[in-house]
Amino acid sequence: MKIVVVGAMGTLGSAIANYWNDPRVERRIAANVGGPVVESNDVVIPLNLPDFDLCSRLFVVETLSDFKPDVVVNAAGVNLIDWLETRANTARNVHANAVANLKEAVRRTGSLLVQFGCGEIFYRDRLTRLPEPNEGAKSLQNGENGQNSEGGNVENRTAPSSLILPNSAASQEVVFDEWGNARPILTIAPEAPAFSELDKPNPASVYAKTKLESERIAAEAPKSLILRTSSIFGETTEYSSGNLVESLLKAFKRTRRLSALNDKIVEPTWAVDVLCALKTLVRTGATGLYHLSGGSRGTARDVAEFIAERRGLTNVQIAGISSKEYGFSAPQSAFTALRSVKYGELDGVYRLPDWRSALADYLDWRESGGK
Repeated sequence: MKIVVVGAMGTLGSAIANYWNDPRVERRIAANVGGPVVESNDVVIPLNLPDFDLCSRLFVVETLSDFKPDVVVNAAGVNLIDWLETRANTARNVHANAVANLKEAVRRTGSLLVQFGCGEIFYRDRLTRLPEPNEGAKSLQNGENGQNSEGGNVENRTAPSSLILPNSAASQEVVFDEWGNARPILTIAPEAPAFSELDKPNPASVYAKTKLESERIAAEAPKSLILRTSSIFGETTEYSSGNLVESLLKAFKRTRRLSALNDKIVEPTWAVDVLCALKTLVRTGATGLYHLSGGSRGTARDVAEFIAERRGLTNVQIAGISSKEYGFSAPQSAFTALRSVKYGELDGVYRLPDWRSALADYLDWRESGGK
């Protein structure tokens, strides 16, 4: 089988391109799915800027027509949410228009198009509202937090006492505003239901809107596989914009005192686990939209504390910081954890581990030199 990997120098793309035929990946799949270890000897063709211009339709179509791949994996994109907020044309070009070019190419070659999506397309504000007495708990379960009746975003502000959830349902910390008054930070309830493949997206940022648009375009291809994840981590290259885990590891080298977000709930997902899931999906001939999730969640602060404990860093201080204090300019969802409803119904596919187990494996992998 011939696999083309577009965006092969990013965190996810490099994992797919570098480790597609790696025996360790096959052993990880076999231990998870069951059965013998498969010997993988597929032809992998990595493509990346500046040699491969994904935004040039003629170039994309001609190049892929020459390669005649069985699978085209699009791991290209820009995940700098704040930066893209004032660059809508750039976001549309690298996400939507680029995928439209790939769609035309696979239509001619008969290839399977693999497109990656993100949990950011499900926007939730940090203001968590208790349901009215006659509503029951339905509104929270349906993910209506942070939206008004017209679907717009509720202003992110300190809630009156009637809207403050009990500690069992929401995480609260106290900060001081510019006038010296104590204000609680309200976050999404940690046990709120994660988003499944059946939930309706409501993107808020330019990044999220164009990522959702890229999914819809990919779905129009004759054969497509759309995979959403929450927060990817893994090895970086000079073309990577970085990821949470690697950023924290670098920070621990510089300082023993750092701050990490504690009001945004994500599911850190190792790029190699995404590769394992992708390989089993391709082998079973699956198409459609799936969420890749191990069913776990946490904050950046949780991840930082786990790394510190795993590395034996006993003399570090990790403070929580809110998104408001961090100073994001674009709207960012406070909750991007996903759940795998449709994916969970498939047979013979890789089941993603919880993020702590995956991160422990990645740290061991990293210590052993990766490659």
